[in-house]
Amino acid sequence: MRVIIILLAAAVVSCTGSLSESQKKRIKESMEQGEIKKLTESQIIDAAFTYGRSMAIIVEQKDKLLSDSMLLDSIAKANQVEIISLQANNPQLRKVERQVLEAYLEGAGASENVQKMGTDTLIFTKPIFREHPDGSTEFLKAICIRMTRKQVVLSIKD
Repeated sequence: MRVIIILLAAAVVSCTGSLSESQKKRIKESMEQGEIKKLTESQIIDAAFTYGRSMAIIVEQKDKLLSDSMLLDSIAKANQVEIISLQANNPQLRKVERQVLEAYLEGAGASENVQKMGTDTLIFTKPIFREHPDGSTEFLKAICIRMTRKQVVLSIKD
């Protein structure tokens, strides 16, 4: 008898429930994330440029010289990326990041860049220059945004 009452109560509760709009939206987003997308490497690199630029714009608006580590950490956490400063005295740089930094220091790379780091991480870098009164420029540091391939793929809107 107890089993029948419990089953009947469960049936009544489950039949009367309905999803709120926010629950429906979360379910739809979850289904979209589970979709299989076939992308070429160039599409992923283009998306990494777009995603990295959007993060760099946010960083530059808040802290162009990358001096407020707490602010950068909060931006990074909110966007599920890592934001670091590419400069010679940074011991946390990985091999690829050191190579990009060397290219900026030698003047070989004066623009934004996307590089693969390992199998599942991409880095977007954007140099920060200081312009002198005589018109010359000096490389100060670069904004480096580490992001996973998954984040980049999910950022692609059809």
